[in-house]
Amino acid sequence: MQKRIGGLLGRREMMLKTAGVVTLAGSSRGLVTKVLAATSNPVVLTPEETEGPYWIDEQLNHSDLATDPTDNSIQVGLPLILAITVSQYADGSITPLKSAYVDLWHCNASGIYSDEPAYNPGGGTGTVVTSGKKFLRGYQVADAHGNVRFTSIYPGWYSGRTPHIHARVRLYSGSTATENFTTQFFFDESITETVYQLSPYNLRPNRDTLNTSDGIYSAADCLTGSPVGSETSLRLAADSSHAVASYNIVLDLSATSTCAASGGPPAGGGAPPPPRN
Repeated sequence: MQKRIGGLLGRREMMLKTAGVVTLAGSSRGLVTKVLAATSNPVVLTPEETEGPYWIDEQLNHSDLATDPTDNSIQVGLPLILAITVSQYADGSITPLKSAYVDLWHCNASGIYSDEPAYNPGGGTGTVVTSGKKFLRGYQVADAHGNVRFTSIYPGWYSGRTPHIHARVRLYSGSTATENFTTQFFFDESITETVYQLSPYNLRPNRDTLNTSDGIYSAADCLTGSPVGSETSLRLAADSSHAVASYNIVLDLSATSTCAASGGPPAGGGAPPPPRN
């Protein structure tokens, strides 16, 4: 029988909870969702959150984020398999958003983003230059069930931020972008503490920001009043070799019912990838 390893859930414990929905990995028709009764809303819409300063529209149709397509180098860290479903909430029901473009980007185990000019992520890393590198960036196009899947690593931290993964969802009508939504995924503190005892994360101890002190995590969801990070936190199923996470992004595309959380993204966000033929 699979046991809990280092405080992480065993592989057989594949029911992955996110705020507002429960997702069950392994369904042949994608992720099964069940509304929780923890909120007065029948469905918790995914809160919109800032894209941050490290967004670059690389237009990389690339699911293996840990591998840099410029030189095939691989980022070191706890492997993370991330399954995302993109859904639309309308008229009291949730339906998959086929052909949604989902971009992910995040820092490596040392708090470093790719394709950035000289900057210092803190934590003793020093000044780094990653211009031209493309690690831990890429997009996938949702299938008929709204599903995309990425392989990556558990993110490290940089000064002023708790561990997180950025996500962008874009929809098209022909060649015109009709939706450009950004959010961020967060991690349970106890799991992060366990992962950060492993190499190479343990080379940078004493991170300076936890979930509760992160200004983006704790910004209020304009619809529910809850911290947005509590609604976009991932919980993991893992063994000693890798982790698995899942989240269902739920969007209301009606023009009158959406709003951005405090510190939400600006309009725009760069040119979209070319639509599929």
